[in-house]
Formats: sequence, structure tokens, C-alpha cells
Amino acid sequence: MINERLLIIIILIFAALIALLLSVIAWGRRSMVGTPAIYFSLCMAAVSIYSFGYAMEVSSNSLPDILFWVRFQHWGIQAVTPTWLLFSIYMAGREKLITSKRIAALCIIPVFLFLAAQTLGGHNLWHINPSLNTAGPFPTFTYDRGLISVLGTAYSSLCLAFSTILFTITLFRVAPAFRKQAAILLVGSLTPWLGMLLYMFGLTPYNLDFTPLALSLSGLFFALGFLRFRLLDIVPLARDVIFEGMSDGVLVLDTRDRIMDFNSRLQAILPDVRKTSVGFPVFEALAAYPVLLELIKENSPKTVELLVNRAGASCCYQCSLTPLFDWNKKAVGKIITIHDHTQEKQLLQQLEDLATLDGLTNVYNRRHFNELATREVYRLQRYGGALSLIELDLDHFKRVNDTYGHMAGDAALRTVAQTCRGVLRQSDILGRFGGEEFVILLPETDRTAAAALAQKLRVALEQQRIQYEDRSFVVTASFGVAGVPSSTDASLEVLFQCADQALYEAKETGRNRVCVCNSLTRSNPAPTS
Repeated sequence: MINERLLIIIILIFAALIALLLSVIAWGRRSMVGTPAIYFSLCMAAVSIYSFGYAMEVSSNSLPDILFWVRFQHWGIQAVTPTWLLFSIYMAGREKLITSKRIAALCIIPVFLFLAAQTLGGHNLWHINPSLNTAGPFPTFTYDRGLISVLGTAYSSLCLAFSTILFTITLFRVAPAFRKQAAILLVGSLTPWLGMLLYMFGLTPYNLDFTPLALSLSGLFFALGFLRFRLLDIVPLARDVIFEGMSDGVLVLDTRDRIMDFNSRLQAILPDVRKTSVGFPVFEALAAYPVLLELIKENSPKTVELLVNRAGASCCYQCSLTPLFDWNKKAVGKIITIHDHTQEKQLLQQLEDLATLDGLTNVYNRRHFNELATREVYRLQRYGGALSLIELDLDHFKRVNDTYGHMAGDAALRTVAQTCRGVLRQSDILGRFGGEEFVILLPETDRTAAAALAQKLRVALEQQRIQYEDRSFVVTASFGVAGVPSSTDASLEVLFQCADQALYEAKETGRNRVCVCNSLTRSNPAPTS
């Protein structure tokens, strides 16, 4: 019989040491894991006090000694329930339920119960009629249960039941890769509840309290989780908060580039990723996205742009890779974050357009035209070739505004720009210099070809009828053409001066005609048809 009693004491002390060790481990990881590790550490410390106190109670032979250790146990007993519940809430990803006021309310009953337990040996508010039961192989503590005792049992049962419900929901909602962790938490929450119920209904031998043993057994389950599944290195069970509440798509990979988890936003962006993809190589699921796969292969923290066509529209995403390390700086995987950059890119494009385009005609404004033209001149100076410039000015445009109104004049300017774009090549540069004046830079084009193009534009404008409301009218334009005779003479300023001379001559000789500047100093008129 002495061996049986000694065995129980050894088991209880061993359980206390295990709980204390888990408390130290969890506390050491609080900086990485955060609040869940703190609550778990406090809970395991409370279990250690409970188990050690009960071991000393079992080893005692006198009632005064037993009463002392029972009072000692309640330092741990009353701290177990609230810290366990708070740990469960965090691990289930429901930390939004926790506020400072709710924590205070959660602690009111345990504080009251602790104070009631400390009256043991005096008023005995909790333990009514305390005594020794000597019917068994060794003395055990017994007492009559009153209202406070029932309140303590009910409170603990409710907290453990709520924790069990949270972990059960989590088990069914978590990704398959993390169900082992969820199962560990669920079993760990059921074990102490079972031990407490057996003791409450008098189903334990010698009226022994199996609750500290059950709590320590839960600690062993968690030790398994720490060692095999890194339960506190990453808190995957809080995915409802971490993943599902995010506006970005998130993909979690392990060190072998297997898909471990992803949120619903990522599945909306990349429908090829499904729940059945978890556990399989990412290169199979994302074969249609080589840009993303290249990012994963490089395994460096950088950002790439991914274009995805959806419902006839092109969406732009910024994809970032972040290596994932555990508390010991060991690589455990990587996280891919996919941010919808479509609106930002459209906004940037709009800002760029505002800075480079004329707001009325949607052709290049004067500043940006000069930037592009300067580059072409530098290119010509370095590589040689040909370069020409056309200036066109609408004839008697003031009459259009006075006769039809400024809105009609705006419509005429837009029509001129559209007509020019329809004739010009993609490499040609069209700009509006203000008012009714347009300029065209023609790379790899000599004066003769530029004059022919200007003539084609002149005829196209002359034949284009402009519609505004119920009115219809025609505008014509005068053209000045200049060309660089050789790369050594390339100068944007000279080109403009020469084209200005030719345009002035076209205006002076009757308008609606093309004049060509045949040298850097003089210009000759070309036929109007």
C-alpha cells in the first residue's frame, strides 16, 4: 500500500515538473508568439502549483497538514480556469472577444472562490465539515459540498466547455495541414474536464482528485505539439483573424515549397489553388503563373508584378515573398502576399497621363513632346539616320469659335488630333503646343517623305466634316515641314526654327497648303494638292 501511495505522489510531482517546464518554454516564446504564450505559461504554472500541492496533500497524514496543502493548491486551482480559457480564445483566433473589462469579469469568481477556500480550517465556507477518510490505504481529505463548491465546479465546467467548443469549431475549419495541431488542443481541453467530472461525481478510487493528473496529461499533449508540430512557433489556428480578415491574398509554403495554407482572398485571385492543393508542391498548382513561380524559386524578399485576366479585364497584382523563420532562426517556410495593385496602377497611369498628355486632345503636351523629341535628336546624333518635323496650324480658327462657339472649337481640335493619329505611324510623335497649333516629329523620315505625309494630312483634314450638335463644318490647316540633312546638323532648336519659317510661308501664301524648309535658312512652298 505504501508503494501505491508513493507511486501517486511520484506521478503528481512528475506532472508538476512537466507543467513547470512547459510554463518556462511558453514564457520564453512570448516575444514571438505573443499573448497566447503568456496565458499558456501562466496556466501551466498554475497547474504545477496544483499538482505539487496535491502531491503534498496525499503525502500528509494529519488533518492540519492536509488543510494547509489544500489551501496552497487553490493558488493554482483558481488561476487555471481563466488562463486556460483566455489561451483557448486566442488559439482559436477569437481574441476580439477579449477586452480588459471581460478579463476583469472573468477573474471575479476565481478570486471569490480563492478567498472562500482560504477559510478552510476556520469558517470553512467552501469545504464544509472537513475531515480525514481513513477507510482507504492512506488518509484522504473529504468534506461536504455546499453552494460555493457547486459554484466553483459549475464555473470551471462552463469555461472548459467553452474552450472545447472553440477547439471543436477550429478543428473543422482549419486547413488540413494544421488539423493535427487542432486535434491536440481539443484533446488537451477534454482531458481535465473528464478528470474533474469523475472527481465531482465520486467515481475515482479512494476519493482521489484526478484533475491535476488530467491537467498534466494535457500538458503532455501540448509538449507533443511543441516538439513535433511546433505548436507555438506559428499559431495557425488563428487563421480567421490572420488570413480571412485580410484584403490581400496570402499563401503559406513549407521549406519544400508545398502549399500549407491560404486564405479565401488568394483563392479568389488564383482559382487554380484549391483546398485539395494543401500538401502538394506549389509548382503544380501555379503552373499557369510563371512570374509567381520564379519569385518562389529565387526565395528572396522582393516584389514582382503579376497580370491576371479575369472576365475580360486585366488585373494587376504585386506579389511579395517573405521567408519564415522560427524562434531559433531556422527556416520553416515562406509567405507569399498578393496585393491587388490594379487601382493604384490605374491611378498612377492617370497621373502620368495628366503630366504628359494634353487634357483636351489626349495627345502629348508641349513639355513631354520636347522630352521625347530631345531623345530622338540624341539618338540621331549617335547613330545617324533621318529626322523631320511638321508644324500645323488651323486656318482662321478664331472664326470657328466666333461662329459655332468654343465647345465646337474644342470638338474641332479633338477631330484634328484623331485624324492625325489615323494617318501617322506608331513611332511618330504627335503633340499640341497650345491653341490650334500641333507638331509632329517623324523619326527615320527625310524631308521628302515628311512633305508627302503633311500633304496627306492636309487633304484628310480638308475632307473631314466636323459634327457638333446640329451643325457641320470643315477646318483646314497650314503646314510647315523641316528635316535634318545629316546627323551632324541635328538640333531640335534649328528644326523648330526651320519649320516655323515654312509654316509662316504657308500662311502668307494662301493657307491650306504645305511648305517645306529646304535648308536651315530658307523655305520653299510646296503645291497645295
